[in-house]
Amino acid sequence: MRSRRSNLKNEEETVEMEPIMISESEDEMEIDASDLELNRISEKYRKRVERRSKVVRVLTAAATFIILLSLFSLTYNYFPDRAKDGNTFIPSVPSHPAFGITRSKYLSTYNATMYVFKHQKTQAEFMAFVPADEKQDKVFGISFRTKPTSNTGVAHILEHSVLAGSKKYPAKDPFVILLKGSLHTFLNAMTYNDRTVYPVASRNKKDFFNLMSVYLDAVFAPRCITQEGEWILRQEGWRYDVNDDNNLEIKGVVYSEMKGVFSNPISLISRNVDKFLFPDNTYYFDSGGEPDAIPNLTQAEFVDFYKRHYHPTNSQSFVSGTVEDVIEAMELLDEYMKEYEYSPELKENSEIRFQKKKYAHHLYQSLPYAVQKLDESQGQHMLTITWLLNDSHLHQMQMLAWYALDYLLVGTSSSPLMKRLFESGLGSSVIGNGLNAGLMQNTFAIGMKGILASNITQVEDLILQILRDIERDGFSDDEITAAINSLEFQLREVQSGSNPAGIDIFLSTLTTWNYDRLPEEAIVFDESLASLQSIVGKQGSNFFTRMIKTYLLNNNHRVHMELHPSETLAAEMIEKETNKVKMFQNSLKQDELKKIKDTAQELKDIQNKDDPIEVIESIPSLALTDIDRLIVEYDTNVIENAYGTSTILTKNIVSGSSGIVYLDVGIDISSLGFNNVEVLPFLVAMMTENDTAKRTRKEINNFIGINTGGIGIELKLIALQDPNQVDHIATANKNLRTLLFFRGKCTAQNVGKTLELIKDMAQKSLPVTQEKAIQILEAQIASFESRITSNGHSFSVMRMHARYNAMSFIDEKLRGISQLQALKKMLARAQNSWETFETRIKTVIESFSHMASAETIINLTGDFDTLESIENNIQTFIVSLDLGSNRPPLPDFSKSDHPWIVKAGQNMAKYSPVQNEGIPVSSRVSYIGKGGRIFDEGEKISGGSCVPLQFLRKGYLWDTVRAKNGAYGVMSSLDSTDGFLYMVSYRDPQLIKTVAAYEAAAQYLQSQIQLKALTKNAIKLSIIGCIADLDGSTLPPREVGWLAFLRYMSGSSKLRRQRWRDDILAADESNFEIFAKQLNKWNSNSTLAVIAPMASIEEAPYGQNGLPFNIIQL
Repeated sequence: MRSRRSNLKNEEETVEMEPIMISESEDEMEIDASDLELNRISEKYRKRVERRSKVVRVLTAAATFIILLSLFSLTYNYFPDRAKDGNTFIPSVPSHPAFGITRSKYLSTYNATMYVFKHQKTQAEFMAFVPADEKQDKVFGISFRTKPTSNTGVAHILEHSVLAGSKKYPAKDPFVILLKGSLHTFLNAMTYNDRTVYPVASRNKKDFFNLMSVYLDAVFAPRCITQEGEWILRQEGWRYDVNDDNNLEIKGVVYSEMKGVFSNPISLISRNVDKFLFPDNTYYFDSGGEPDAIPNLTQAEFVDFYKRHYHPTNSQSFVSGTVEDVIEAMELLDEYMKEYEYSPELKENSEIRFQKKKYAHHLYQSLPYAVQKLDESQGQHMLTITWLLNDSHLHQMQMLAWYALDYLLVGTSSSPLMKRLFESGLGSSVIGNGLNAGLMQNTFAIGMKGILASNITQVEDLILQILRDIERDGFSDDEITAAINSLEFQLREVQSGSNPAGIDIFLSTLTTWNYDRLPEEAIVFDESLASLQSIVGKQGSNFFTRMIKTYLLNNNHRVHMELHPSETLAAEMIEKETNKVKMFQNSLKQDELKKIKDTAQELKDIQNKDDPIEVIESIPSLALTDIDRLIVEYDTNVIENAYGTSTILTKNIVSGSSGIVYLDVGIDISSLGFNNVEVLPFLVAMMTENDTAKRTRKEINNFIGINTGGIGIELKLIALQDPNQVDHIATANKNLRTLLFFRGKCTAQNVGKTLELIKDMAQKSLPVTQEKAIQILEAQIASFESRITSNGHSFSVMRMHARYNAMSFIDEKLRGISQLQALKKMLARAQNSWETFETRIKTVIESFSHMASAETIINLTGDFDTLESIENNIQTFIVSLDLGSNRPPLPDFSKSDHPWIVKAGQNMAKYSPVQNEGIPVSSRVSYIGKGGRIFDEGEKISGGSCVPLQFLRKGYLWDTVRAKNGAYGVMSSLDSTDGFLYMVSYRDPQLIKTVAAYEAAAQYLQSQIQLKALTKNAIKLSIIGCIADLDGSTLPPREVGWLAFLRYMSGSSKLRRQRWRDDILAADESNFEIFAKQLNKWNSNSTLAVIAPMASIEEAPYGQNGLPFNIIQL
């Protein structure tokens, strides 16, 4: 996976600039990491500390005692606060004769102890992180500093290739085999601009060491650098293949991936900016690879790059777990590292050199990007200004200052740079989004998209003028307090995302560790934060205005990058590639062409040939007895008619919340007429920009920054289940709850203030002005269009599901292509009939502004003492809610159809007919989906159905769609509420072949059964993979409370969840036979949703069952 910079912010627009995540927005379907080629598992081998002779054991014990004794003294002096705090976690010190400890430190923020070691023989650095909570996921990661010197993407292709078999595990793809039999909670590999990282995590100890063993064998003994493994570069990187017309074409997983990346204009800007911002160092090159340059990579260059970078001396390793886990990990690391010698020259050669600021005048560049149709009246140009901030190391306090300044400039809708650009009317939305950190050199980028050609210069001038005005006028005390508080809250909230805590810690340490600085600089911030607070307390706004002047206004080392639209570029790029390959083919002699075709056939033969049984069985896996047979449960305390009112209150007691309270206030919106449902996403966006009757937007944002860790607003459709039904029965999902949630987080002392603001936002929200509404709509449209191009798989799935289920139809209306179409209509109304549109806004606000007690539900999450301490605040808030005596009682939606469902059912046939659809986009790759009901309404859906689907997903679909056809990823999933099944590809160059692969899945499954190829081991591995999907990682506190709450709201019972798990664990060959028959039925009933270049759609006009594609224009 190609990754670039990390950021404290969540940037929806800069998808490709964030590590790990393909898709960040909560309203997008999450990609199952295991379904993408880059996220694969490791092995199930755990090497225990070997037994030594009695003499060696005695000597080792004596040495260990001396080390421990000295470390006790060091630890006691290093952690002076421990004597005062009896609850402070003091673990024993891990040790191993092959590693020498350099330092240790107790980290109070994490309630964990950090140890840093060096491998004696190779000087490889190793960090151990030992949390007090032993239930946390066990994490391993290893990183190599990788320094590209070309645009061939060699670092990226190596990241893929080392995971395709190794010396100890010579299967074609041991990771896919292990994927079926692992309980991994995180599995990934990422290529940054200057490092390649391999992290894994699991809650199961045996599983963890299996994963760690395979990852180590992969990076230190990969098959791809051997003569026998030369085919791997052709599969993962690029190759000449032979198409159906007997002509050559270029394929390859990374090649397809990067064609997709370069189809995204936001990625195109950032990647091309780096070329001009960093002309003299490694950041000039795209470590992911440019599509035009990738085919220049040779096997010799590939192997040479590996040898120059994949060495223990050039690595950083990390383990999070118990002391015992750390010691065993040291043994496993040493098993590989002891085969190497210390190589200081190798580490010196991989050092990243600073790009010096050298421009006397800024650079201006203009590049084309592909659009479906030119429409200058709408504005299709883009422009960003990007500054290089530092050409020497910034110490931690300086970085924290930059995070605070970033918040001040662009962190909220009322931040001056963001606000004035957004309100200028010169573009449809703001892009760039400020600070980009995580590499040795940081940048600051800001700009706009949707600009008229005639306004480009005005946007340039405006950005600089706004900065000059801010430098002159400064920031208010409230703005500064909000920025510092928001920064501190984010730093102290240890685990807030979906990753295991240890993963985030490891990735954070690399932002300093990769540059030979201390890893703890990136995670231990108390002193630097205190210094920043002290300096800002003395200097106030002047501190930040001097930063603006120094780093931005007086800094000419910046690039002004414009993208201009081209209606012909997409076709030109396809034609260029086709002609280039054709010219190459025409230049070949017959024997040369035959050799290429023979090589292509050789790869196909390898891909089609199964690994020998003994090779597969040599790869260790868990046994079913290693799996907990009980579902992971989270309890919630439900209080109906709380404090004598009609409000429902739920409480979730969790550990590790750092004294933070998570508040979820939901208001029922079922009274809203169906014709106005499509306005809800606009309303949610508007409520991050509008005023209330009591506060201006600036006051709201400052209040949030000063008193909370943030307040978010989201829509939630919750399908209701029969709590008395133990089995999963396919339903039409007509019973549901629709709620608007205000989701906040704060410390206990600010709960009252946070609830008061939520109430103000819910009850007193005002519509925005016409001008602001138009700006919000334009920004939403721009965001949708960008996401459809870069994350088309999620839109494909929503589009298909909407054809078969009324609730899914509503969901697609709110989040899918239908919403984009609705936004465009709303924009026209806002421009031409404002009073009518404003009335619609007010109608939507009225659907929840009553905040009636009976229609409001509150969910609280925190530790026991914190929740006890806020009891009075919660009671005061709940009893203040409107009793709603003049409102009709809320129906019991578990027993009656939701009012939206009736209307949705009437609209489905017209707006989501059961037919194949082609959605043309300006891209060089496609997202190809096939979906439909595999279970009819009323049929039982067994958990055992997941097992054959897992078998297909991690076997047949992976091998066919990804490895053979060159797609970046392929996914498949079954909805257990309505029986809908989909298959969808990601960044796929092969539309027709992928559809054929989906249609052949049933036949493949039947053939495996008939040929007796379906072994007990294969079934076992698929069972374990399904359990891994069920259990996931240890959830952060907020997500524990939210999941428990949603389970309660939906009516999902423990018995129902346990039955699903039991069905999975009991699966056998009969489940495969039943599923194969169901899949045949699905084949004839399902339909397609293809998001692809128009040329690709036109090449496949026949569609499924001979039906044409219905073209849906965006």
